[in-house]
Amino acid sequence: MNNIQLKRITRFGFVDSYVDGEIKKCEYNTDFYDIIIDGNSLYSIFESYDYISVLGQINEELQQNEIKKLLLESPSELRAGRYFIFVCPMCADLGCGAITVSIKREEENIIWDDFRCENDETSKSLNMGPYKFFWEDYLRSILSASL
Repeated sequence: MNNIQLKRITRFGFVDSYVDGEIKKCEYNTDFYDIIIDGNSLYSIFESYDYISVLGQINEELQQNEIKKLLLESPSELRAGRYFIFVCPMCADLGCGAITVSIKREEENIIWDDFRCENDETSKSLNMGPYKFFWEDYLRSILSASL
C-alpha cells in the first residue's frame, strides 16, 4: 500500500519582462496543497510543467467540487473519465495542459493509475503508478484540504 498526504505550499509568481517600459507582475503567488505519495512531492515531480494541484481553491464551493471528484462522489468533466490533479495556476483549463489520472475504487482501496500530461489535443503517458491507498487514509488526506 502507498501513503498519501497533503501539504500546503506556495507556488511563487514571477515578474514578467518589461511591458510598455515597466516591469509588470505576470502572476500572483498561489497557495495550494501539494500531493505527497510515499514521501515524494508530486509538485516537485511535475515542477517543469508549472502546474499546481486542484486542491487549494480560494472559493469553498470550487474546493468542495474538486474534493468530491477525487473521492469519486462527482463525475469527472473529462471525456475519458479521468481526473485533474494538477492544472494551470492561472486558469485551470485543459487548453493550457494538465496532469490527469485514472481513479478507481476497489472495495476498501483507491487506485491512482495511468498518469498523463494532457491538453485539448494531446495526451502523453508519464509512466507513473499505479498507486494504491487504503480508503480511510485516502479519505482523511483528501478531506484535510477542506476549507
